[in-house]
Amino acid sequence: MKRMTTWKRTFLLHATWALLWGTTAAAVTPSNVTKVSRVTGATPAGELLPNPNQTHTNHDVHGTDLGIVWDKGGGEVFVLFGDTFGAGWCGNGGCGGGWRSNVLARSSDTNLADGLSFSTMIQDGPRHAKEILASRKVNFDEITVIPTAGVTIGSRHYIHYMSIHHWGEAGMWFTNHAGIAYSDDQGQNWVKHPTTRWQNTPAWTNNFQMAAFVRNGGFVYMYATPNGRFGNVHLARVPETALLDINAYRYWDGNGWSVSQAAARPVAIGIAGELSVSYHAPLGRFLMTYLNEHRQAVVMRDAATPTGPWSGEKVLASGAVYPGLYNAFIHPWGNTGNSLYFVMSQWTPYNTFLMRATLAHDAHSDNLLSEPGFETQAATPVMAPWYLQGSGGVDRALGNARSGQDNGFVHASSGWNALKQSVVVQPYTDYTLRGWVRSSANNTAGYFGARGPGNGPILGEVPFGALGAYTERVVHFNSGPNALIEVYGGLWADNGDTWMQLDDVSLTRGSNLIHQAGFEQQSTHNATSPWYTEGKAGIDRGLGYARTGANNAWARNDTGWNAVKQEVAVTPNTQYTLTGWVKTSTNHADGYFGARLLRGGPILNEVRFAQPLGNYTQLSVSFNSGAQHSVEVFAGMWANNGDTWIQVDDLTLTRD
Repeated sequence: MKRMTTWKRTFLLHATWALLWGTTAAAVTPSNVTKVSRVTGATPAGELLPNPNQTHTNHDVHGTDLGIVWDKGGGEVFVLFGDTFGAGWCGNGGCGGGWRSNVLARSSDTNLADGLSFSTMIQDGPRHAKEILASRKVNFDEITVIPTAGVTIGSRHYIHYMSIHHWGEAGMWFTNHAGIAYSDDQGQNWVKHPTTRWQNTPAWTNNFQMAAFVRNGGFVYMYATPNGRFGNVHLARVPETALLDINAYRYWDGNGWSVSQAAARPVAIGIAGELSVSYHAPLGRFLMTYLNEHRQAVVMRDAATPTGPWSGEKVLASGAVYPGLYNAFIHPWGNTGNSLYFVMSQWTPYNTFLMRATLAHDAHSDNLLSEPGFETQAATPVMAPWYLQGSGGVDRALGNARSGQDNGFVHASSGWNALKQSVVVQPYTDYTLRGWVRSSANNTAGYFGARGPGNGPILGEVPFGALGAYTERVVHFNSGPNALIEVYGGLWADNGDTWMQLDDVSLTRGSNLIHQAGFEQQSTHNATSPWYTEGKAGIDRGLGYARTGANNAWARNDTGWNAVKQEVAVTPNTQYTLTGWVKTSTNHADGYFGARLLRGGPILNEVRFAQPLGNYTQLSVSFNSGAQHSVEVFAGMWANNGDTWIQVDDLTLTRD
C-alpha cells in the first residue's frame, strides 16, 4: 500500500460506559486506543510489544500489511494479509525478496488482551507462508492481487480480492476487476471464480472494487469502494447461499434494493480506503472503519442497521500517534463489552499490529455529520471533513467555542464565505439540521442550510443577521431526489470586515421510517423501489384516488393474495407502530396490514380488515422487531369474492 503524510489527533470522550450500558443500540465513539502486540515481523531494537508469532523466522514473513480477520468456524479465525516479503526485506513496503501477493494465517486465540497468536499459516513448504491467490506480477497488466475481505458460509470460505493493474500516486491504485475466490479445504487451496467479478471501467470508476463483508439475516452485505482511497462507500447484498452468483446481488439504490449495479447510491461518503465492517452485538451497532486520507486518520462510523443511516466519522487512530498508519480490520472475537480489537498496518515498518479501543456512549447521538464541534481539527485553515469556500478556518482553543475548545469561522470583507460538509442522505426523506451561530454586528446576509451537491439547489435554509451570542438555527428540509447533500453555514460580506462563528452542528433523519410514504415520488404505474408488489398491484398516479397528494398504491384482482410492501431497516428488539390509510371495494372481505420477516417470512403482527372500507380509514398495528435488522411492512388482500380492490396511502412507521 502507499505512503501517507501524518496528522495530529485528539480524542473526545463524551460520556462514560455506564451511560452506554443503559442505552439500547446507542451511538458510540472510540477512545483510549492502545497498541496491544505486534502481529507480524521481527521485533526491532527498543520495541517492548509482545510478538507471539515471530513470522520472520516461523513463516518467512518479514514485512506485510492488512490483516483481515473473520470467523472461519471450528473455533478459529482466518487472518489474511496483502503483499508479503521475506528475506532481504528493506524495512518499507514494496521491497525485498520472497514476494507473495497475499498470505493467510489461522488463529484460535480467544484472549486478545495479551496479543493475537497464530495456530499456523497456510504453507507451501517448511516455515514458508504460501501465496494463496496467484498474480501475474506484471506492471500495467496485473502487478498483484490484494485481498480485501473474507467470509465463511458453512464449510466454504470466500475471499473478496482486487486485481491491481498498476500503482499510482500515494493512496491511489488502479484495478482490472474485483472478484471472489473460494476454498473447500480449510484455506489450503483457492479458486478464483470466473464469473463472480466486478469489472472496472476504462475510467477506473467502478464502485465495487474493494469490499468488506458482513453476514446478517441470511444475507452477506458487501460494502465497497472504488480502487484507491478516495471513494464513497456503496452497498450490495446477496443471499448467503448464492455468494458466487453475480446475478443474485442486489444494490442499495438509496431507498431499496435494485438489480442494477448502476443504480447504487452511497451509504457513506468517503474519503474511504481499506474498509472493515462488523456487528458489535453487545452494543447493538454496526461498526465501519476505514482510512480517511484527507484527515490522515483511521476513522469509525456506526449505525443501528446495515443500510444506516451511518453516523459521522469519529477518529479511531491518527498518523500523528501512529505514523504511516492505514486500515483497521476488526477482529470479530474482540467485539465484547465495551472493547474493540482491530489489526492496523503501518507503512514503516510495513507490518501489522493488534490494537484495542474503548467504545463509549456518543453525546452526539445519531448525528450524521462528522466533526460537529470541530474538536479534532488539527490546523487552520479548515480541514476535512469540513471544507471552506472563501475565507475562514478553525479557531483552535481561542475561547470562541460554544462548547469544547474549537469552532469553525469565516471572516472576509467581500463575497460569499462558508463552511460546508457533504453527507449521505436517503432520497425523499425529512431531515432536521441544527447549528449554533454567532456573527459580527455588521452581518446582514448570513445563511445556514442544506442544498444539493456541488452548490446545488437549496433544499432549506434560514437567514441570520447580527448575532452577538451563539444562537441556535434550525432548518427542516426534505432531501428530494438527492443521495448526497451539502450542509453549510456562511455569509455574504457586503459590509466590509464581517465574520461568523459556527459550532455544534447536527443533522438527524425524521422519525418516519417508511420511504416514499405517500407514493408521490413513484414515476410509473408499476411500483418501483422502495415499493414492491405481490400479485396484481401498482400505483394510481394523478387519478384522484389519493387520500393526500396526487398518488396512492392499489391492489386489485379476482383471485389470490395481492399486496404492496416495503423492506424497512429497524433496530432489533425494539417496539414500533405502523399506521396507514386504506380504502376498499364494497365486496372486500379479507385484508391484512402489518409487518413480517423478509421474503414472506413469519408475521410479527398484523391487523385484519374484513369489512368494506368505503372511505380512507386509518389502520394501526404495533410490533416488536425481535432479532431482525430489517422487516417487511405490507398492505394486501385476498381476492376471494371476484373483482376486489384496496387503495393505500400515507403510511408511517415510528419507533415507540
